[in-house]
Amino acid sequence: MRIGLINAYSTLNLGDAAIYSAFRQLLPDVELVGCVQDERPDATLGVTFLSERPRNCDAYVSVGGDIFNNSREWFVTKAFLKNLAELRHSPNRTILFGQSIPRSCHGLSFLLLQRYFKRLAAVCVRDAESHQRLCAAGVQARLSYDIAFVLESSPLAEATARQCLERLGIDPSQAAVLSVRGFDSMYGHDNEAFVSRMAQLSVELTEAGLRPVILIQSGAYGSDNDLEVAAAIQERAPGTAILNPFVADPAVPSWQLAMALFALVDSVIAVRFHTAVLSLAAGRVPYHLHYSNKGRDLCRRLDLPGCDLASLVPSSALEAILASRGRRFDHQHVREQVRRDFRWCLDQLPDVI
Repeated sequence: MRIGLINAYSTLNLGDAAIYSAFRQLLPDVELVGCVQDERPDATLGVTFLSERPRNCDAYVSVGGDIFNNSREWFVTKAFLKNLAELRHSPNRTILFGQSIPRSCHGLSFLLLQRYFKRLAAVCVRDAESHQRLCAAGVQARLSYDIAFVLESSPLAEATARQCLERLGIDPSQAAVLSVRGFDSMYGHDNEAFVSRMAQLSVELTEAGLRPVILIQSGAYGSDNDLEVAAAIQERAPGTAILNPFVADPAVPSWQLAMALFALVDSVIAVRFHTAVLSLAAGRVPYHLHYSNKGRDLCRRLDLPGCDLASLVPSSALEAILASRGRRFDHQHVREQVRRDFRWCLDQLPDVI
């Protein structure tokens, strides 16, 4: 059986890479194909990446995170329409699993989205706000969690993570791993203010006896590339280290190295959503500085420590961040729910897999 992953984005964002590997784990016996923007997609993820969108498949799964973001809110962008068009080819053999509907998708764009969703075999989203909006619009949607919760680390990834910290001269018990990102019109945060606050947080962590380590979660395109932001924070807070999992060991997927790192250290401060998800999947409770509905929902449903990124005052948040160190998370119930929900979605297809 051949299944196509549609609306795939890039393997240079470890959150997206984790999503692709998670589908491979849940579909071990099928031919899994997709198409991403990358010139050389990561070959360790278990997906065959084609040069064009998957065709002639037995079923399709719409994947990714906030792909239905409509960055020009009062218009309908070409990128939005392109992603939406992927759903029209074989709607009765297409399911959508583990995505979120950003708040920027409203008005005409949301009207178009709901019409397409109503034709799909199954729709399952990962946050309560998206679920409520869709249900109110008459879409028979199911609520679950991000599919990356089903993933696990590996002995090789664990050894590589330890080696990475050793090269940086950092004791795992003293490391505070942070994720960052650049902001543009998609999320509406002030990029300069974000850099300033995160640099100040790094200084506060250093003064508290910790070693801040910025994990590069994405080396993809436009603002979805953490390298420039990480360098700007490091310039203002020289005690901050940078760890890039995309250049560590080609045999270890970026997401798996991140999971191993989260399990190894005592403190994870997640700005990016998949830093929080993969930290939880590794058994570590993160402090989540969320900036959109998917992150807020994760904090509410799993009772995580954190705050809205826009309200972050580093000196005020430090005590709560330090209090979250070393906390463990039992991910089994979330993992089992994701598996059940995905199985339910598959069962809605004409030919059950």
